[in-house]
Amino acid sequence: MEIRDKDKITMTHTGLLTGKNGKKVIHVCFERKNQTGNDYAEIILPSRKVVHAKGFEEGELAQLQLYLKDQEKDIIKNAKQINHDIIFKF
Repeated sequence: MEIRDKDKITMTHTGLLTGKNGKKVIHVCFERKNQTGNDYAEIILPSRKVVHAKGFEEGELAQLQLYLKDQEKDIIKNAKQINHDIIFKF
């Protein structure tokens, strides 16, 4: 399965959050428009576990997980910056 350019997937993520086991996690969301609304996938780093998905096929989810594996260091760096910015805005 190949993700096509015309699908225009948007990725957003949280800052560092404390997961159920007390370890730090980041929630990463992928969205794209479809004819009836949006396809959506939420994947947690660092495990790359899919916690919610609607509209993405299994092969596409696997590609998103591989993308996260390749981009993990940058996403973690950005998530830490989000936390830093929030702390120092208050």
